[in-house]
Amino acid sequence: MRQRMFSFAVVLLLAAQAGVAEGVDIIEEPGEARMLCEYTVECLDEEECTFAQFGHELDLPKTFPGEATMLLGTGDAKGQVGEANGALVLTATDQYGSYMLTQKMDGQARLSVHFVEPLTVVTYHGSCEFIE
Repeated sequence: MRQRMFSFAVVLLLAAQAGVAEGVDIIEEPGEARMLCEYTVECLDEEECTFAQFGHELDLPKTFPGEATMLLGTGDAKGQVGEANGALVLTATDQYGSYMLTQKMDGQARLSVHFVEPLTVVTYHGSCEFIE
């Protein structure tokens, strides 16, 4: 899979903030992008973290900030994506809960899922990459 970044302007901004511009793959013709996220660690509330095999895709907009969709096994969660502190940040909701995803330039990602019934927080640790 070829790593793709979400927009020319955002990539340049993030690269400048990170102090690295070499090796960054830039979409020369920005368009809707798809990201694949895979997680190997799951932490439930205050319990010990355990092994996980969970993943999902994201549909991202042409430019940031903008509307985004998390493609989950239970259905789509609609939300917003943008950049904050040099990272991609997405917030979304569906009928099951609220989601917050933060992904650094190196691909490292954390996803927090807040469920209402019962009131629970699950945090997933893994990585995301742009796919074609």
